[in-house]
Amino acid sequence: MSAFLEPQTDPSLFLEVAGKGAALSTHAELWRWLQGDVQRCLSHDIMLIGWGDFRSGDLNFDIISSLPGVRSQDFTSSMINPMLSYLRDRWTAAQHLPFQLDLATCQGLIGAPVHNSSRGRALAAMRTAVVHGTGDRGNGRERVFAALSSRLGTAPEATAALKLLVPFIDTALRQMPHAPSPQAGTGRKTDETLPSRLEPLSERERQIMAWVAMGKTNPEIGCILHISEFTVKNHMKSIFSKLDVTNRAHAVSKLTRATSYA
Repeated sequence: MSAFLEPQTDPSLFLEVAGKGAALSTHAELWRWLQGDVQRCLSHDIMLIGWGDFRSGDLNFDIISSLPGVRSQDFTSSMINPMLSYLRDRWTAAQHLPFQLDLATCQGLIGAPVHNSSRGRALAAMRTAVVHGTGDRGNGRERVFAALSSRLGTAPEATAALKLLVPFIDTALRQMPHAPSPQAGTGRKTDETLPSRLEPLSERERQIMAWVAMGKTNPEIGCILHISEFTVKNHMKSIFSKLDVTNRAHAVSKLTRATSYA
């Protein structure tokens, strides 16, 4: 086999690798597959998978990696959901086609909760993402798959590889329970245990604040999220009220400090 397995040039060998995904039944098997055979056609350090109703923010996630301390149970939804929502929005903007992303463009989504921990710094060190997704038009639920790499840029064939691998990864995940989420008593506070003076933001408000932190204007945010500028303004009014602030810079600063408790 070649050092890098290209789906187009080695279809039979690629299918041999991908086909193993359909037979996986445990997270340990999925981890071995992603860190072993799959690396031949899609080199990555972290596989981040999110699914659920992105409109309401009702999301689950799995993080699969060989990096120390980078597991699903090491992160809270407040740390991961903003990034998942951003990746989903970018996938939608790409007309549901796989794409590569320079993660330096969305560092504002990572924030203090990630940077202030060793597990978070490992995630923040990722420089490139190859992203694709799936959608269920019947119930509006979607899945987003992001192969994260600490290297800047990946092989051009990586997007094609992820597109062909996603059905197999998806099938494997549907056959096993998702990884456990952080439980009470781990020392990390969830949204429900933030200081009482801060009313939790909705998932849509978090999405908007992620873009605000990146310097986007209301019209730009409306275009990105496919909502009207008027709707963005209403969300901003709600955000200002919940955070008890009067301007965007103060909102970003206060939200960053508050989420550092997560």
